[in-house]
Amino acid sequence: MSDLFPPESRIAPWASDRARHRLHEVECALPDDPAAALEAAADAVAAYEHAVAHDALLLYAGSNVAAPGVAGAHHPGLSNQPSMGYAGDKYQAGLEPLDVLEVTVSRLVADVMGAAYAEIRPTSATLANLAVYTAVAAPGDTIAVLPGWAGGHLSHHAVGAPGIRGLRIVELPYDVALLDVDLDATAALLAAERPRLVVVGASLMLHPHRLAPLADLVHDAGAVLLYDASHVAGLVAEDRFQAPLREGADLVTFSTYKSFAGPAGGAIVSDDAALMARVAAAVYPGLTANYDIARLLPLGAAALEHERAAGVYADACIALAAALADALAAEGLAVVDSTRGRTSSHHIAVDARAFGGGPAAARTLAAANVLLSEIGLPGPDRDPAGAIRIGTQSIASQGFVPAEMAAVAAVIAAALRGDRSVEALREEVAGLRRGQRDAPELSSARA
Repeated sequence: MSDLFPPESRIAPWASDRARHRLHEVECALPDDPAAALEAAADAVAAYEHAVAHDALLLYAGSNVAAPGVAGAHHPGLSNQPSMGYAGDKYQAGLEPLDVLEVTVSRLVADVMGAAYAEIRPTSATLANLAVYTAVAAPGDTIAVLPGWAGGHLSHHAVGAPGIRGLRIVELPYDVALLDVDLDATAALLAAERPRLVVVGASLMLHPHRLAPLADLVHDAGAVLLYDASHVAGLVAEDRFQAPLREGADLVTFSTYKSFAGPAGGAIVSDDAALMARVAAAVYPGLTANYDIARLLPLGAAALEHERAAGVYADACIALAAALADALAAEGLAVVDSTRGRTSSHHIAVDARAFGGGPAAARTLAAANVLLSEIGLPGPDRDPAGAIRIGTQSIASQGFVPAEMAAVAAVIAAALRGDRSVEALREEVAGLRRGQRDAPELSSARA
Protein backbone atom coordinates (compact mmCIF):
# COMPACT_ATOMS: atom_id res chain seq x y z
CA MET A 1 0.00 0.00 0.00
CA SER A 2 1.47 3.35 -1.03
CA ASP A 3 0.38 6.44 0.86
CA LEU A 4 2.25 8.82 -1.47
CA PHE A 5 -0.51 8.73 -4.06
CA PRO A 6 -3.63 7.28 -2.43
CA PRO A 7 -6.30 6.30 -4.93
CA GLU A 8 -9.45 8.34 -5.35
CA SER A 9 -12.76 7.15 -4.00
CA ARG A 10 -16.03 7.72 -5.78
CA ILE A 11 -18.11 7.85 -2.60
CA ALA A 12 -15.75 9.71 -0.24
CA PRO A 13 -12.82 11.44 -1.98
CA TRP A 14 -12.34 13.50 1.19
CA ALA A 15 -11.66 10.45 3.40
CA SER A 16 -8.31 9.65 5.00
CA ASP A 17 -5.59 8.00 2.94
CA ARG A 18 -6.17 4.63 4.63
CA ALA A 19 -9.91 4.87 4.09
CA ARG A 20 -9.51 5.83 0.43
CA HIS A 21 -7.34 2.78 -0.19
CA ARG A 22 -10.02 0.49 1.21
CA LEU A 23 -12.91 2.35 -0.43
CA HIS A 24 -11.15 2.19 -3.79
CA GLU A 25 -10.49 -1.52 -3.34
CA VAL A 26 -14.15 -2.23 -2.62
CA GLU A 27 -15.41 0.02 -5.39
CA CYS A 28 -13.17 -1.68 -7.96
CA ALA A 29 -14.25 -5.15 -6.84
CA LEU A 30 -17.98 -4.48 -7.11
CA PRO A 31 -19.75 -5.22 -10.38
CA ASP A 32 -21.11 -2.26 -12.32
CA ASP A 33 -24.62 -3.70 -12.41
CA PRO A 34 -26.52 -2.35 -9.35
CA ALA A 35 -28.42 -5.59 -8.76
CA ALA A 36 -25.24 -7.64 -8.92
CA ALA A 37 -23.49 -5.19 -6.60
CA LEU A 38 -26.32 -5.44 -4.07
CA GLU A 39 -26.16 -9.23 -4.28
CA ALA A 40 -22.43 -9.07 -3.57
CA ALA A 41 -23.15 -6.86 -0.56
CA ALA A 42 -25.73 -9.35 0.71
CA ASP A 43 -23.20 -12.17 0.33
CA ALA A 44 -20.64 -10.16 2.30
CA VAL A 45 -23.15 -9.57 5.10
CA ALA A 46 -24.01 -13.28 5.21
CA ALA A 47 -20.32 -14.19 5.42
CA TYR A 48 -19.77 -11.78 8.28
CA GLU A 49 -22.84 -13.01 10.17
CA HIS A 50 -21.67 -16.61 9.74
CA ALA A 51 -18.21 -15.73 11.04
CA VAL A 52 -19.65 -13.98 14.10
CA ALA A 53 -22.02 -16.87 14.79
CA HIS A 54 -19.56 -19.73 14.20
CA ASP A 55 -15.93 -18.80 13.66
CA ALA A 56 -14.99 -15.57 15.46
CA LEU A 57 -14.42 -14.33 18.98
CA LEU A 58 -16.61 -11.25 19.26
CA LEU A 59 -14.78 -9.08 21.76
CA TYR A 60 -15.78 -5.63 20.52
CA ALA A 61 -16.70 -3.46 23.48
CA GLY A 62 -19.42 -1.93 21.31
CA SER A 63 -21.21 -5.10 20.26
CA ASN A 64 -23.55 -7.75 21.57
CA VAL A 65 -25.55 -10.81 20.60
CA ALA A 66 -29.29 -10.31 20.91
CA ALA A 67 -31.19 -12.66 23.15
CA PRO A 68 -33.90 -14.63 21.33
CA GLY A 69 -36.66 -12.55 22.93
CA VAL A 70 -35.04 -9.34 21.71
CA ALA A 71 -34.41 -10.55 18.17
CA GLY A 72 -37.92 -11.98 17.91
CA ALA A 73 -39.51 -8.70 18.98
CA HIS A 74 -38.46 -6.84 15.83
CA HIS A 75 -41.32 -5.88 13.51
CA PRO A 76 -39.65 -4.16 10.54
CA GLY A 77 -42.94 -2.91 9.13
CA LEU A 78 -43.12 -0.40 11.97
CA SER A 79 -40.04 1.37 10.59
CA ASN A 80 -42.25 2.85 7.88
CA GLN A 81 -44.79 4.27 10.32
CA PRO A 82 -44.61 7.89 11.56
CA SER A 83 -44.92 8.87 15.21
CA MET A 84 -44.36 12.51 16.14
CA GLY A 85 -45.10 13.83 19.60
CA TYR A 86 -46.49 12.35 22.79
CA ALA A 87 -49.50 10.07 23.05
CA GLY A 88 -52.69 12.10 22.77
CA ASP A 89 -50.92 14.95 21.00
CA LYS A 90 -49.53 13.29 17.88
CA TYR A 91 -49.03 15.14 14.63
CA GLN A 92 -50.56 12.06 12.95
CA ALA A 93 -53.97 10.64 13.87
CA GLY A 94 -54.81 6.98 14.40
CA LEU A 95 -51.65 5.92 16.25
CA GLU A 96 -53.29 4.77 19.47
CA PRO A 97 -51.79 1.23 19.29
CA LEU A 98 -48.32 2.75 18.99
CA ASP A 99 -49.06 4.91 22.03
CA VAL A 100 -49.26 1.67 24.03
CA LEU A 101 -45.83 0.66 22.75
CA GLU A 102 -44.19 4.00 23.56
CA VAL A 103 -45.65 4.22 27.06
CA THR A 104 -44.79 0.60 27.91
CA VAL A 105 -41.19 0.80 26.78
CA SER A 106 -40.58 4.21 28.35
CA ARG A 107 -41.74 2.78 31.67
CA LEU A 108 -39.69 -0.41 31.31
CA VAL A 109 -36.48 1.46 30.48
CA ALA A 110 -36.94 3.97 33.29
CA ASP A 111 -37.66 1.24 35.83
CA VAL A 112 -34.74 -1.01 34.93
CA MET A 113 -32.31 1.94 34.95
CA GLY A 114 -33.52 3.08 38.37
CA ALA A 115 -35.02 6.30 37.03
CA ALA A 116 -38.31 8.18 37.18
CA TYR A 117 -38.25 9.23 33.53
CA ALA A 118 -36.88 7.84 30.25
CA GLU A 119 -36.52 9.46 26.84
CA ILE A 120 -36.25 6.61 24.33
CA ARG A 121 -36.56 8.38 20.98
CA PRO A 122 -32.89 9.26 20.24
CA THR A 123 -31.49 7.11 17.47
CA SER A 124 -28.00 7.00 19.02
CA ALA A 125 -26.23 7.82 22.25
CA THR A 126 -24.44 10.64 20.43
CA LEU A 127 -27.81 12.26 19.70
CA ALA A 128 -28.83 11.58 23.30
CA ASN A 129 -25.73 13.46 24.44
CA LEU A 130 -26.45 16.30 22.00
CA ALA A 131 -29.97 16.56 23.40
CA VAL A 132 -28.50 17.00 26.89
CA TYR A 133 -26.00 19.58 25.66
CA THR A 134 -28.83 21.47 23.96
CA ALA A 135 -30.99 21.35 27.08
CA VAL A 136 -28.29 22.40 29.53
CA ALA A 137 -25.77 24.59 27.70
CA ALA A 138 -25.90 27.42 25.17
CA PRO A 139 -23.35 27.97 22.39
CA GLY A 140 -20.19 29.39 23.93
CA ASP A 141 -20.75 27.72 27.30
CA THR A 142 -18.11 25.43 28.79
CA ILE A 143 -18.44 21.73 29.53
CA ALA A 144 -15.85 19.59 31.34
CA VAL A 145 -15.17 16.09 30.01
CA LEU A 146 -12.72 13.23 30.36
CA PRO A 147 -9.58 13.38 28.18
CA GLY A 148 -9.72 11.28 25.03
CA TRP A 149 -6.74 9.18 26.14
CA ALA A 150 -8.66 8.34 29.33
CA GLY A 151 -11.72 7.13 27.43
CA GLY A 152 -13.56 10.38 26.81
CA HIS A 153 -15.81 9.66 23.84
CA LEU A 154 -15.89 11.55 20.55
CA SER A 155 -19.41 12.71 21.43
CA HIS A 156 -17.94 14.47 24.50
CA HIS A 157 -15.31 16.42 22.55
CA ALA A 158 -15.23 19.32 20.13
CA VAL A 159 -14.76 17.00 17.15
CA GLY A 160 -18.22 15.58 17.89
CA ALA A 161 -21.55 16.76 19.28
CA PRO A 162 -20.20 19.55 21.54
CA GLY A 163 -18.59 21.12 18.48
CA ILE A 164 -21.92 20.95 16.67
CA ARG A 165 -23.48 22.77 19.64
CA GLY A 166 -20.64 25.34 19.72
CA LEU A 167 -19.48 24.47 23.22
CA ARG A 168 -16.09 25.10 24.77
CA ILE A 169 -14.38 21.97 26.09
CA VAL A 170 -12.08 21.67 29.10
CA GLU A 171 -10.64 18.35 30.24
CA LEU A 172 -11.20 16.99 33.70
CA PRO A 173 -8.06 16.22 35.75
CA TYR A 174 -7.43 12.48 35.75
CA ASP A 175 -5.79 10.24 38.33
CA VAL A 176 -3.92 7.57 36.36
CA ALA A 177 -3.29 5.47 39.46
CA LEU A 178 -7.02 5.17 40.21
CA LEU A 179 -8.16 5.41 36.57
CA ASP A 180 -10.73 8.00 37.62
CA VAL A 181 -11.32 11.71 37.86
CA ASP A 182 -8.86 13.45 40.18
CA LEU A 183 -11.31 14.84 42.72
CA ASP A 184 -8.91 17.22 44.45
CA ALA A 185 -7.80 18.86 41.21
CA THR A 186 -11.37 18.91 39.86
CA ALA A 187 -12.54 21.27 42.58
CA ALA A 188 -10.01 23.87 41.39
CA LEU A 189 -10.93 23.32 37.74
CA LEU A 190 -14.63 23.82 38.42
CA ALA A 191 -13.93 27.04 40.28
CA ALA A 192 -11.71 28.38 37.50
CA GLU A 193 -13.69 27.27 34.43
CA ARG A 194 -17.31 27.37 35.70
CA PRO A 195 -18.66 24.71 33.31
CA ARG A 196 -22.39 24.37 32.84
CA LEU A 197 -22.09 20.60 32.48
CA VAL A 198 -19.65 17.92 33.62
CA VAL A 199 -19.58 14.65 31.62
CA VAL A 200 -18.23 11.36 32.94
CA GLY A 201 -18.59 7.80 31.74
CA ALA A 202 -16.24 6.69 29.01
CA SER A 203 -15.41 4.41 26.12
CA LEU A 204 -13.20 2.48 28.52
CA MET A 205 -14.89 1.81 31.87
CA LEU A 206 -12.62 -0.43 33.89
CA HIS A 207 -13.88 0.78 37.28
CA PRO A 208 -16.81 2.80 38.63
CA HIS A 209 -16.48 6.54 39.01
CA ARG A 210 -16.50 7.88 42.55
CA LEU A 211 -19.72 9.65 41.72
CA ALA A 212 -21.03 10.78 45.10
CA PRO A 213 -18.09 13.07 45.98
CA LEU A 214 -17.81 14.21 42.36
CA ALA A 215 -21.52 15.07 42.28
CA ASP A 216 -21.09 17.16 45.42
CA LEU A 217 -18.30 19.13 43.75
CA VAL A 218 -20.26 19.58 40.53
CA HIS A 219 -23.45 20.70 42.25
CA ASP A 220 -21.58 23.05 44.59
CA ALA A 221 -20.19 24.69 41.43
CA GLY A 222 -23.71 25.11 40.04
CA ALA A 223 -23.21 22.61 37.22
CA VAL A 224 -25.12 19.56 35.99
CA LEU A 225 -23.57 16.08 36.08
CA LEU A 226 -24.11 13.78 33.07
CA TYR A 227 -23.07 10.12 33.26
CA ASP A 228 -22.67 8.48 29.86
CA ALA A 229 -23.42 4.82 30.58
CA SER A 230 -23.20 3.70 26.96
CA HIS A 231 -20.82 0.85 27.74
CA VAL A 232 -22.08 -0.14 31.18
CA ALA A 233 -25.86 0.27 30.86
CA GLY A 234 -26.44 -3.49 30.97
CA LEU A 235 -24.50 -3.73 34.22
CA VAL A 236 -26.32 -0.72 35.66
CA ALA A 237 -29.67 -2.23 34.64
CA GLU A 238 -28.87 -5.35 36.68
CA ASP A 239 -27.76 -3.30 39.69
CA ARG A 240 -24.08 -4.05 39.18
CA PHE A 241 -21.03 -1.80 38.77
CA GLN A 242 -22.74 1.36 40.04
CA ALA A 243 -26.08 3.22 40.23
CA PRO A 244 -25.40 6.61 38.63
CA LEU A 245 -28.61 8.40 39.56
CA ARG A 246 -28.61 7.18 43.15
CA GLU A 247 -24.99 8.24 43.44
CA GLY A 248 -25.61 11.82 42.31
CA ALA A 249 -25.72 12.04 38.51
CA ASP A 250 -28.47 14.32 37.22
CA LEU A 251 -28.82 12.61 33.85
CA VAL A 252 -27.72 9.31 32.35
CA THR A 253 -27.36 8.69 28.62
CA PHE A 254 -26.60 5.34 27.06
CA SER A 255 -26.44 3.23 23.93
CA THR A 256 -29.24 0.70 23.83
CA TYR A 257 -27.05 -2.02 22.32
CA LYS A 258 -23.55 -2.77 23.72
CA SER A 259 -24.00 -4.29 27.17
CA PHE A 260 -27.71 -3.36 27.21
CA ALA A 261 -28.09 -5.82 24.30
CA GLY A 262 -31.05 -4.14 22.63
CA PRO A 263 -31.37 -2.60 19.18
CA ALA A 264 -29.12 0.22 18.01
CA GLY A 265 -30.18 3.54 19.47
CA GLY A 266 -29.87 5.79 22.47
CA ALA A 267 -31.77 6.72 25.62
CA ILE A 268 -31.73 9.30 28.41
CA VAL A 269 -32.95 8.75 31.97
CA SER A 270 -33.26 11.02 34.99
CA ASP A 271 -35.19 11.65 38.19
CA ASP A 272 -35.40 15.40 37.50
CA ALA A 273 -38.68 16.30 35.75
CA ALA A 274 -37.62 19.87 34.93
CA LEU A 275 -34.37 18.72 33.32
CA MET A 276 -36.13 15.98 31.39
CA ALA A 277 -38.73 18.43 30.06
CA ARG A 278 -35.88 20.46 28.51
CA VAL A 279 -34.19 17.31 27.21
CA ALA A 280 -37.45 16.06 25.68
CA ALA A 281 -37.94 19.39 23.88
CA ALA A 282 -34.43 19.06 22.47
CA VAL A 283 -35.18 15.53 21.26
CA TYR A 284 -38.53 16.50 19.70
CA PRO A 285 -38.95 18.70 17.80
CA GLY A 286 -35.30 19.73 18.07
CA LEU A 287 -33.31 16.70 16.93
CA THR A 288 -35.93 14.26 15.68
CA ALA A 289 -39.24 14.35 13.87
CA ASN A 290 -40.26 10.81 13.00
CA TYR A 291 -38.02 8.13 14.46
CA ASP A 292 -37.74 4.38 13.99
CA ILE A 293 -40.46 3.13 16.30
CA ALA A 294 -39.60 -0.45 15.29
CA ARG A 295 -36.71 -0.15 17.77
CA LEU A 296 -39.00 0.07 20.74
CA LEU A 297 -40.39 -3.43 21.13
CA PRO A 298 -36.89 -5.00 21.03
CA LEU A 299 -35.71 -2.27 23.42
CA GLY A 300 -38.48 -3.15 25.84
CA ALA A 301 -37.63 -6.83 25.50
CA ALA A 302 -33.98 -6.07 26.34
CA ALA A 303 -35.03 -4.10 29.42
CA LEU A 304 -37.21 -7.01 30.52
CA GLU A 305 -34.30 -9.44 29.96
CA HIS A 306 -32.18 -7.41 32.39
CA GLU A 307 -34.95 -7.23 34.95
CA ARG A 308 -35.45 -10.99 34.84
CA ALA A 309 -31.71 -11.75 34.80
CA ALA A 310 -31.46 -10.42 38.37
CA GLY A 311 -27.74 -9.80 37.94
CA VAL A 312 -26.82 -13.18 36.45
CA TYR A 313 -25.89 -11.80 33.02
CA ALA A 314 -23.97 -8.82 34.41
CA ASP A 315 -22.13 -11.09 36.84
CA ALA A 316 -21.18 -13.37 33.94
CA CYS A 317 -19.78 -10.43 31.96
CA ILE A 318 -17.73 -9.24 34.94
CA ALA A 319 -16.48 -12.73 35.84
CA LEU A 320 -15.33 -13.34 32.26
CA ALA A 321 -13.45 -10.04 32.20
CA ALA A 322 -11.68 -10.78 35.47
CA ALA A 323 -10.67 -14.27 34.30
CA LEU A 324 -9.55 -13.06 30.88
CA ALA A 325 -7.53 -10.17 32.33
CA ASP A 326 -5.67 -12.58 34.62
CA ALA A 327 -5.09 -15.02 31.77
CA LEU A 328 -3.76 -12.31 29.44
CA ALA A 329 -1.38 -11.15 32.16
CA ALA A 330 -0.25 -14.75 32.66
CA GLU A 331 0.57 -14.83 28.93
CA GLY A 332 2.91 -11.89 29.48
CA LEU A 333 0.71 -9.19 27.97
CA ALA A 334 0.69 -5.74 29.58
CA VAL A 335 -2.86 -5.59 30.90
CA VAL A 336 -3.74 -2.08 32.07
CA ASP A 337 -3.79 -2.08 35.86
CA SER A 338 -4.54 0.36 38.65
CA THR A 339 -4.62 0.56 42.41
CA ARG A 340 -8.18 -0.78 42.11
CA GLY A 341 -7.10 -3.78 40.05
CA ARG A 342 -7.32 -4.62 36.36
CA THR A 343 -11.09 -4.40 35.97
CA SER A 344 -14.34 -4.22 37.90
CA SER A 345 -16.46 -4.30 34.75
CA HIS A 346 -16.75 -6.22 31.49
CA HIS A 347 -13.90 -4.20 29.95
CA ILE A 348 -10.19 -5.00 29.71
CA ALA A 349 -7.42 -2.87 28.21
CA VAL A 350 -4.04 -4.13 27.03
CA ASP A 351 -1.03 -1.93 26.28
CA ALA A 352 -0.40 -2.72 22.61
CA ARG A 353 2.59 -0.50 21.90
CA ALA A 354 4.88 -3.54 21.71
CA PHE A 355 2.75 -4.74 18.80
CA GLY A 356 2.64 -1.52 16.80
CA GLY A 357 -0.07 0.25 18.81
CA GLY A 358 -3.77 -0.27 19.17
CA PRO A 359 -4.86 0.02 15.52
CA ALA A 360 -2.15 -2.33 14.26
CA ALA A 361 -2.77 -4.86 17.04
CA ALA A 362 -6.51 -4.84 16.35
CA ARG A 363 -5.91 -5.52 12.65
CA THR A 364 -3.52 -8.36 13.51
CA LEU A 365 -6.15 -9.95 15.73
CA ALA A 366 -8.94 -9.41 13.21
CA ALA A 367 -6.96 -11.47 10.68
CA ALA A 368 -7.21 -14.33 13.18
CA ASN A 369 -10.97 -13.76 13.65
CA VAL A 370 -10.50 -12.15 17.06
CA LEU A 371 -12.61 -9.01 16.74
CA LEU A 372 -11.90 -6.04 19.00
CA SER A 373 -10.81 -2.41 18.72
CA GLU A 374 -8.17 0.12 19.67
CA ILE A 375 -8.50 2.51 22.60
CA GLY A 376 -6.45 5.21 24.28
CA LEU A 377 -3.91 4.09 26.86
CA PRO A 378 -5.01 5.63 30.17
CA GLY A 379 -1.64 5.66 31.87
CA PRO A 380 1.27 8.01 32.46
CA ASP A 381 2.21 7.95 28.75
CA ARG A 382 -1.30 9.02 27.68
CA ASP A 383 -1.08 7.41 24.26
CA PRO A 384 -4.35 8.16 22.39
CA ALA A 385 -4.16 4.89 20.42
CA GLY A 386 -1.78 2.78 22.47
CA ALA A 387 -4.09 0.05 23.69
CA ILE A 388 -6.63 -2.52 22.62
CA ARG A 389 -9.98 -2.81 24.35
CA ILE A 390 -11.85 -6.04 25.06
CA GLY A 391 -15.50 -6.38 26.04
CA THR A 392 -16.94 -9.65 27.32
CA GLN A 393 -20.66 -8.93 26.94
CA SER A 394 -20.99 -10.79 23.61
CA ILE A 395 -19.14 -13.91 24.71
CA ALA A 396 -21.20 -13.93 27.91
CA SER A 397 -24.32 -13.91 25.73
CA GLN A 398 -22.85 -16.78 23.71
CA GLY A 399 -22.33 -18.90 26.82
CA PHE A 400 -18.58 -18.73 27.45
CA VAL A 401 -17.47 -19.40 31.02
CA PRO A 402 -14.40 -18.23 32.99
CA ALA A 403 -12.61 -21.58 32.64
CA GLU A 404 -12.38 -20.99 28.87
CA MET A 405 -10.60 -17.65 29.18
CA ALA A 406 -7.12 -19.16 29.41
CA ALA A 407 -7.57 -20.61 25.92
CA VAL A 408 -8.93 -17.29 24.63
CA ALA A 409 -5.94 -15.45 26.10
CA ALA A 410 -3.53 -17.95 24.54
CA VAL A 411 -4.94 -17.30 21.07
CA ILE A 412 -4.79 -13.53 21.55
CA ALA A 413 -1.19 -13.67 22.76
CA ALA A 414 -0.12 -16.03 19.96
CA ALA A 415 -1.67 -13.79 17.32
CA LEU A 416 -0.01 -10.65 18.67
CA ARG A 417 3.38 -12.35 18.97
CA GLY A 418 3.10 -14.03 15.57
CA ASP A 419 3.68 -17.45 17.07
CA ARG A 420 1.51 -19.29 14.55
CA SER A 421 0.17 -18.75 11.06
CA VAL A 422 -3.06 -16.84 10.54
CA GLU A 423 -4.67 -20.01 9.18
CA ALA A 424 -3.74 -21.99 12.29
CA LEU A 425 -4.99 -19.23 14.57
CA ARG A 426 -8.29 -18.99 12.73
CA GLU A 427 -8.77 -22.73 13.17
CA GLU A 428 -8.01 -22.42 16.89
CA VAL A 429 -10.60 -19.67 17.21
CA ALA A 430 -13.17 -21.73 15.31
CA GLY A 431 -12.34 -24.63 17.62
CA LEU A 432 -13.03 -22.48 20.65
CA ARG A 433 -16.39 -21.54 19.19
CA ARG A 434 -17.19 -25.18 18.37
CA GLY A 435 -16.28 -26.25 21.88
CA GLN A 436 -18.44 -23.55 23.38
CA ARG A 437 -21.41 -24.43 21.16
CA ASP A 438 -21.04 -28.15 21.76
CA ALA A 439 -20.69 -27.88 25.53
CA PRO A 440 -23.41 -29.85 27.32
CA GLU A 441 -24.30 -26.95 29.59
CA LEU A 442 -23.93 -23.42 28.31
CA SER A 443 -24.37 -20.37 30.50
CA SER A 444 -28.02 -19.63 31.20
CA ALA A 445 -27.35 -15.94 31.82
CA ARG A 446 -29.65 -14.83 29.02
CA ALA A 447 -31.60 -18.00 28.23
